[in-house]
Amino acid sequence: MRIEILEEARDQYRAQNAWWREHRDAKTLFAQEFLAAIRHLRTAPESGVIYCWRRSRAIRRLLMPKTEYHIYYRFDREQDALVIYSVWSARRGRGPKL
Repeated sequence: MRIEILEEARDQYRAQNAWWREHRDAKTLFAQEFLAAIRHLRTAPESGVIYCWRRSRAIRRLLMPKTEYHIYYRFDREQDALVIYSVWSARRGRGPKL
């Protein structure tokens, strides 16, 4: 399966990973949990909860439970591709603009 991480999601990941490394005792937890979530999505891409519909396609989100971040993504079965739109804190009380 091809995985594409859009630029905005890459920027969000980098910023949160840097913050986590600077401010938390478990400095690598964010990166480890993100990589574990990607491995999980490779084997079960439709396991995330449908968050919204965009152009008749389901945008899903998967919670990273320890860090309390969601990965917002779309799975295209025909292309065997997973597109990550956002890495967003569940604590914000609202989702990202997709």
